[in-house]
Amino acid sequence: MNELAQSRISLGMHAVVAIVMGWISVEIAAMSRSLFAIIAALVILYATGFVAQKVTGQKGIKWWAINGMIIYLFIWFISWTLFFNLAL
Repeated sequence: MNELAQSRISLGMHAVVAIVMGWISVEIAAMSRSLFAIIAALVILYATGFVAQKVTGQKGIKWWAINGMIIYLFIWFISWTLFFNLAL
């Protein structure tokens, strides 16, 4: 598997999980506090990064930050905001 394919797999995994976690974060925040939703999102981010590194065979925080962490945080925050406003 080449570097481009590995990056695409990681980015795709993180994007899908971020959208799902955005919806779950709205539900968690409605049941308790937003702090728990943020903590849950960060735990899922770490787990997704671990799985992505196992699937692609890549190692290192620098590769993960570029090919997953940044896109996850961006999409998660956008989807959380979108789902929160749709739930009103």
